[in-house]
Amino acid sequence: MAVCFFDLLISYFVIVHDMSQLYKENGLLENIQVILLLLTMSFLFLQFYFRANSHRFFSLAGLLLCLVFILRELDVEKLDVPQIVIVLGSGSGRNVLMVVLGLALFVYAVRHIDAIRGFVPGYFYTISSLTVLVGFLFLISGGFFDKESIVKEHNQFFEEILEFTGYYLLFTGAVMGLGESSFDNR
Repeated sequence: MAVCFFDLLISYFVIVHDMSQLYKENGLLENIQVILLLLTMSFLFLQFYFRANSHRFFSLAGLLLCLVFILRELDVEKLDVPQIVIVLGSGSGRNVLMVVLGLALFVYAVRHIDAIRGFVPGYFYTISSLTVLVGFLFLISGGFFDKESIVKEHNQFFEEILEFTGYYLLFTGAVMGLGESSFDNR
């Protein structure tokens, strides 16, 4: 309910009062998206720490996706950060980083394929994973506005608001996933 209220409030300010600065690059919506993604990463890390091997793959994959989304949302080269962060967070450095992390995730999956295979069928019937999947639908919908497949007056706004909603649902799924019953005590 809160996300719907926020979406409507931001839409009112953008469409009625023409406050386009809310959705511009490095604006309020993008900064909130990055904060949501960082919070999501913290909950996914807790899931990774407390879950058995079969669950860890999904936490790791979620962590990697959140990192990809953060690097996509932030213009790292414009931030006041060390040069190594700029090199790894933008351009070809970001692409190399993502390939290396993706390969590491693939190796992890291959090493734990039996545990993952046994867990996958039930995983997609949990409320948390369904929430995450709906979040991905919002992100894909935002992509249509990003690629200008759908052209509207506030194209970038619709992209950002759909991404915000998608990231919020990813966050909600990560929080709900932390409360699901299959924790292992370490």
